[in-house]
Amino acid sequence: MTRLLSRPLKWFSALNREKSGFSIVELIVTISILIIINAVVFASYPKFQQSISLRRTGQEIASIIYQAQTYALSVKEFQGQFPGYGAHFDKATFDSFVLFADLNKNYLYDFDIEKVEEFKIQTGDRIVEICGTNDTGEDCGLGKSNIIFERPKTVAILNDDIDPSKPFSNIKITIRSSRGQEKTINVWLSGQISVK
Repeated sequence: MTRLLSRPLKWFSALNREKSGFSIVELIVTISILIIINAVVFASYPKFQQSISLRRTGQEIASIIYQAQTYALSVKEFQGQFPGYGAHFDKATFDSFVLFADLNKNYLYDFDIEKVEEFKIQTGDRIVEICGTNDTGEDCGLGKSNIIFERPKTVAILNDDIDPSKPFSNIKITIRSSRGQEKTINVWLSGQISVK
């Protein structure tokens, strides 16, 4: 008699195993949750991508300014001379900037004669504002600025093309993405550079 009872129980437990799985309601709820998560991720992705691009552009600009500082302090030769080096920013050419060698020591960028390399901003980011701070306060109407380093000085020479005899204690270069996000590259007289 025990044999007869054990067989139906095995059959019943095998039947229950075959019916285990997801119900249609559980499947719909799971798919709905995945769709909501993907929608949130894909909706914020362009903003995230712009933020990363803007940060990268800011770091690249800071890196070129560091390169000018390194060239000057390591006495890099350019056209048979050992000049100071600098970075030149022009708001009119909002998608590029120049690393230059100050051959005539006038603390200005004298175009192609002094150009070491021109850097194009390949992303949609643009230079939108150049500000300089001196004794009279902050001036954000600068069209052009120069950040120059020369040996043996460890301090930067910060000026604009209009009046290079009035140096700044700080220069801020603001870049903006196509979505309106902004980053600022700060360069201080001490040679310190930061990206905020």
